[in-house]
Amino acid sequence: MEILIRKIEIYPIEIRLNNPFKISVGSISAAQNTVVLIYSDNGLLGTGECGRLRSIHAETPASVLEVGKYIAPHLIGKDAADIVSCIAIMEKVFIGHSSVKCAFDMALHDIKCKHYNLSLSDYLGGAIADKEIHTDMTVGLASVSKMVEEALEYKAKGFRTLKLKLGEAQDDVDRVREIRSAIGPEIFLRLDANQGWSPVRAKRMLRDLEQYDIQYCEAPIDAKNLVELKKITSESPIPIMADESIFDHKDAFHLLSNHIVDMINIKLTKSGGIHHAMKIVSIAESAGVTCQVGCFAETRVGISALVHFVSVWDCIKYFDMDSPLMHTSDPVHGGITYTDDWKVIVPDGIGHGAHFDESFLAQFANNVFE
Repeated sequence: MEILIRKIEIYPIEIRLNNPFKISVGSISAAQNTVVLIYSDNGLLGTGECGRLRSIHAETPASVLEVGKYIAPHLIGKDAADIVSCIAIMEKVFIGHSSVKCAFDMALHDIKCKHYNLSLSDYLGGAIADKEIHTDMTVGLASVSKMVEEALEYKAKGFRTLKLKLGEAQDDVDRVREIRSAIGPEIFLRLDANQGWSPVRAKRMLRDLEQYDIQYCEAPIDAKNLVELKKITSESPIPIMADESIFDHKDAFHLLSNHIVDMINIKLTKSGGIHHAMKIVSIAESAGVTCQVGCFAETRVGISALVHFVSVWDCIKYFDMDSPLMHTSDPVHGGITYTDDWKVIVPDGIGHGAHFDESFLAQFANNVFE
């Protein structure tokens, strides 16, 4: 049965962060995301969201909105149940811009699941029984003392795992050493240099940091320098994870078939949505590779869809789902919740289970297509 798309609304939204968040390639003080709402002819609503980072996606809030405006008219009257065809239309209308395509993809999956009275995880194959998903918490790049202070704060709040943003080589060893000393041995530590090191510096850093019991390091060098990245992976005492080097399933195949990295980080916004992310993770599972899922600055809408996706794949072992915890407000109804020990819980229901408060969206410009 067809689910004809009657109307699409696109909102550029903004939510201030509790504190400015810095990584080696830039900093943000607010989540500037894009919301896509798809309405069907039988009264259903699908909700999607994307985040983005200019220094990673080469996209700005304005460009994301403009591409969304190009795409939306081409989907009016199309069958939302035929997600593959809708994605093909998006790819034909505009090359690249995975961020906004993720928001459309998420809304399409949501509305299709609602039509067939399925949760998103059931539609994707069924959640793995007893799989526990605990998010880490990210310590942004700052002075050594500030990062130690944040790490202690997050430990006190019950986080089991911390991700440390690095990439300013002069103090990076000090950052990790002082944080490990402050929080003790029981907290898991993972690193993310966001391409901030040179190849020579990365090799030295990874040797120096091994002693601090590190799970893995993401993106140690320029994402495009795959020759050096492979050398670093082969020599590093710490496992290496690709992030900015992997956007789609073709990237995944190249990285893993050539043994360029040990693991990969999948983000829905980066891959263009759930449909393409399923291709990426299937390649990783075939290669026997462990995955992490990550986020940019999404609300609980985007993270709810992400958790449904995660729940059906055993090879996804690491979870970076902390972006809603950095926001000064939560404009989302339904969706995921966090327990006291930061386990992520998805309530029973259909679709991904989350939607935006109407009064919150009413603050922003509404771009309507019918």
